[in-house]
Amino acid sequence: MTRIRYCLSVLLLMAAAFLSLAQTNLKWKPLPFINPGTKRALKTEKSAIYFYRSLPEKTMSLSVKDLTVVEVRAIGRDKPARTQFTLSSEGKKSTYDLKQLAVSTQYIVYEPIRITLNPGVQNLELLSYDRNIYYRVFYPVEPVKKKVKPIPLKIISYAGTAKLLANSHNHLYYTFNAQKQLSFTITKGRKADLYIRAELTKKELPVLEISRNGEPYLKLELTLKRTKTYKTEGIEHLTIGKKVELPVQTANTTYELKGITSHTFLARPVILKQAK
Repeated sequence: MTRIRYCLSVLLLMAAAFLSLAQTNLKWKPLPFINPGTKRALKTEKSAIYFYRSLPEKTMSLSVKDLTVVEVRAIGRDKPARTQFTLSSEGKKSTYDLKQLAVSTQYIVYEPIRITLNPGVQNLELLSYDRNIYYRVFYPVEPVKKKVKPIPLKIISYAGTAKLLANSHNHLYYTFNAQKQLSFTITKGRKADLYIRAELTKKELPVLEISRNGEPYLKLELTLKRTKTYKTEGIEHLTIGKKVELPVQTANTTYELKGITSHTFLARPVILKQAK
């Protein structure tokens, strides 16, 4: 039970201390004291943060250059007689009262105090007369935004899908026709190969057109030759494949494939691996 109470108290501390973090999407990091005295570690399951007290009757200094706001946090041993500290900067002093937030089996934890700094302040000095209280000053930093890798290929629209089987392998193709086009986007800097087939239903050459960003790009006429390798459910006869090499894109590019004849067409865009 003692261990559980301690963990709950620490979690309460962290929740309160970082309440503003959740609200402002900021991360708080500790600042180093220039001349600290002894230290105590506030441990969590993931890390330990050191809090400091000064040497007897001395202040602890820290640089706050280029900062506009800081947050003072404190932990204590036993019950202190004076729950106050003083911050000095350029001859000006301000005193702050600490309010108890939680009690664990290890420390008394106090509410964080947010302090807005005057423009041009370079350094702070922290003074606390009670030897049972330990301090740490934090500053806000913007979280590092993870770079989202663009999706090399994004399918936008199609009539349906079909699995082409060959030698125990299957490949996903997208179908399109004269009424419903296949469209997809390739991101900048990538290139692709496009494999196209058609269903043979009568003695008419399958013809389709490819547009790029809404402009005519290529008109293709497929063969009447049937493939003996690929099969797919629901289609009795397929043409042999036609490969179209799409160039490296200088910008995000959208391709549209549409049937000119009344055939059902099947296409499979494949992004090529980039050279390392």
